[in-house]
Amino acid sequence: MRIPAEIIYLVEHDFVLFSQKAEHLFEIGRFSFEDLKHSLLNGYVRKKERDETGEARYKYTIIGPARSGEAIYSCGKIVHRQRKQYFIITFHEAE
Repeated sequence: MRIPAEIIYLVEHDFVLFSQKAEHLFEIGRFSFEDLKHSLLNGYVRKKERDETGEARYKYTIIGPARSGEAIYSCGKIVHRQRKQYFIITFHEAE
């Protein structure tokens, strides 16, 4: 499934938030924000499911390539806080 245009717009314009877990993964992991951004702009939606927290309508599992070509798995959702943003819940190397 294609990545929704709204997510692409938000990511392209850096309207992105990170969970504490995602921020920690940047600190300890080998992927940068640019790697994650590349994967979100060039990947595909593997799964779309209702957001059980009710904060967003859906959450998306996206698989896409880092700048190195390694596949990244990420999970996120579109949230409306002070403005519309894409909230990254978690990410890691895809298996």
